[in-house]
Amino acid sequence: MTSVYPATVHKRSRFTKVVDTLEAYIRIDLVEERMFPASTIMRYLAVVFPVLLYYFQSTFLTISDELFMTMLIGAAVIAGLQDALTGLTGRLNFAMERGTLETYLVEPVPWALIPVAMNIWRSVTGALLACVMVALGWMLGGPVHAPGIPAALLVLFLGILACNALGSFAASFILLFKRGEPVVMLYSLAASVLGGALFPIEVLPVWIRWASYLVPHSYVIAAERRLLMPGMPAEGLSPLAATLILAGFTLVTFVAGLFVFDRSLRLARRLGILSI
Repeated sequence: MTSVYPATVHKRSRFTKVVDTLEAYIRIDLVEERMFPASTIMRYLAVVFPVLLYYFQSTFLTISDELFMTMLIGAAVIAGLQDALTGLTGRLNFAMERGTLETYLVEPVPWALIPVAMNIWRSVTGALLACVMVALGWMLGGPVHAPGIPAALLVLFLGILACNALGSFAASFILLFKRGEPVVMLYSLAASVLGGALFPIEVLPVWIRWASYLVPHSYVIAAERRLLMPGMPAEGLSPLAATLILAGFTLVTFVAGLFVFDRSLRLARRLGILSI
């Protein structure tokens, strides 16, 4: 069966198709947010509890405000990147369960664009949650260096792109084998430790420390702490070095992730896994 599209669809420029696709997926996510308001509200309220946990823990243990903010920045980055990492696989599983994935694939847009479009809303909300956590920490007395905020947002954006790329690899695995959640969960747990969410990676044993440089979380967390807390000890990579390495990591993994996802879709189509 051949799908026939209006002539106006075929005449759209590639840029217009990209913008329309991103807008359409964001609209779908907004509709789903309104369909389940209680779930949405609880998701945003849930970020308050980790902040209060670290705050009261630091008060009980008489930990300084600087150390409290150090832990909170790491936890905020992990929470923000987690949505970017798992949003695509969750959305893909949801579409496969409802039988709507094939509907997305017959649209006249490049398949490599689908991972970006499917996960753009969760990526934005994940970044917003990370910012809210840091803002709550600042309201509770944690020190934040305001001039470093623009650069910190740029680093967070790069980290979200890197995690989107890694999520594309996991989504490719799900397309072909219908399973992938354990892999993503294991990586998320490893990244929270190796990324140094609650401590600098310098305290890790030498035999495992090298693995920290394989996950984007370590670069994001290190740069965020140095940018938002200039009083931090000058250990490890500088914010500029971390940002440049993260940018290179993001570029390579993003291109490779989209390529692998596109090839996985084509292979799934040839194998009959997808009914298109």
